[in-house]
Amino acid sequence: MKWVALVTLVMMGLYKDPSPLLRVQNGLIRGRLSDSRTYYQYLGIPYGRVDESNRFQGPLPPPKWDGIFEAINENTRCPQRMFGSIVAGDSDCLKLHVFAPITRSTKRAVMVYIHGGCFLEGTGTAWLYGPDFFVERDIIYVGINYRLNVEGFLCLGIKEAPGNAGLKDQIAALKWVKDNIAQFGGDPDNITLFGESAGAVSVSYLLISPAARGLFHKAILQSGSTLAPWALQHDPIKVASDLAMQFGYSTRDPHKLYEVLSNKTIEELILKKVPNSLHKTLITDEFLMAPCIEKEFSGTESIITKHPADLLSSGNFTKIPMIIGYNDKEGIYFVAKDYGTHLYNFQDIQNILPTDLEFPSEIDRLWTAEEINQYYFSDERRDSIMDMINLYSDLHFKYPTVIESQMYAKLSDKPIYYYVFKYNGLINMPKMISMFPFTRGASHADELFYLFKPHTIPLPAWYLERMMIRRMVTMWTNFAKYGDPTPRTSSILPVKWNPSRGWNPSALVIDSHMSTSPMWDEPSVALWNKTYSKYRRRKYGFN
Repeated sequence: MKWVALVTLVMMGLYKDPSPLLRVQNGLIRGRLSDSRTYYQYLGIPYGRVDESNRFQGPLPPPKWDGIFEAINENTRCPQRMFGSIVAGDSDCLKLHVFAPITRSTKRAVMVYIHGGCFLEGTGTAWLYGPDFFVERDIIYVGINYRLNVEGFLCLGIKEAPGNAGLKDQIAALKWVKDNIAQFGGDPDNITLFGESAGAVSVSYLLISPAARGLFHKAILQSGSTLAPWALQHDPIKVASDLAMQFGYSTRDPHKLYEVLSNKTIEELILKKVPNSLHKTLITDEFLMAPCIEKEFSGTESIITKHPADLLSSGNFTKIPMIIGYNDKEGIYFVAKDYGTHLYNFQDIQNILPTDLEFPSEIDRLWTAEEINQYYFSDERRDSIMDMINLYSDLHFKYPTVIESQMYAKLSDKPIYYYVFKYNGLINMPKMISMFPFTRGASHADELFYLFKPHTIPLPAWYLERMMIRRMVTMWTNFAKYGDPTPRTSSILPVKWNPSRGWNPSALVIDSHMSTSPMWDEPSVALWNKTYSKYRRRKYGFN
């Protein structure tokens, strides 16, 4: 009867072949064979712990266990809003997922991915970030969860809530990988950390954090910078105070704020999260829960204690090989959420001035708004939606990347490879979801569908885009293995991608036909350089 039951489960696809038994520092662990039967997956491995004692602090050490831990739980996520008023996820979410080829080997290159979602949403599971293409290229792939929103980034400047718990989770995950990845066949001395959007911002923060030194050896930053307006809480006490106001409490005292917020459930905190009344998207939310500049406390390891620009300009960052880039029409995804597909007779440019600008007078504010309006918006164009897309792209992604990458190039002797992704293919899903399917170029996150194979979204068009998928994955995995995305040219990689160090560096243009060109548009960089040199906010957090 047991054999009959087993055969029935196999026929139904419910039985999964177990993986080899491994011993990690926590104890014995067993995963399972993937549905494709090409790799082993170890899902939901705890790398840290959270309870009431450290709800808004760094993670506790991971649990140890007797017996065998069955690493088969792929449906793990940190609490986040989904489908309107539904909050999904569990606060005990500090889990990671390891995917390894079935052939036994040692010292494979390791790639650790940090997901995006503007520090409010997302998960490291294969539901969205299926690792199939990476593992096919003989990579050990790791996806991680980290705390989001209030539990991840409440920043009160007190020991109970010092800030950046989510970044501390990421560091704990990297320490676990460093200590245990050899058991899966990975090389602990060849770890590439990469991320997109908030994931790229996280990589940038870990590059400038002493607490992360030595935990990774290469970095890929896709569409994100610590210098973006949405990448840093500009006034974390105000953010927390506005949230407490939703529960009927008016105070800026950090201890009172902690008392109020720590007694609320995560569902209450997320559902009461203050929206920006002017915009709906994540990057333009004035009350965003994001990383912050921390106060230093004895006995507590801080992640970021100075402004990222100060740390970068002084050379206080990890010098390693990097890939840095963005998509040419980043703003499509966010403009579509804010304004839809048309922008008729837009007038009030002041409403989109970022909160990391401070103006000494209303005249300065009006004059700056008019300069931006004159640069981006054409008088002859009745529907200026593409102008707004260009503005969003420059302000929130391109210009911050320009400034940050200049500092890397100036003070590091390691190779930096730049790219602009412009490919207009059949699986540019964010652009299609945003209802801009016929617009040339690539929206924010479009490149992800040429790197990952989401396990929840069957896309028949993958078969028609095999060339671009193979091209992207080959460059990314070559970089992880060799530190060079194109060690040699071929029909798949017809153009040699060289590192660059110039003021406006040469970038690989990833399109139907590969080419190279200057990385950025110099007039737009000049405009934002002028604006930020005069009006960049000087006080952040508790300084």
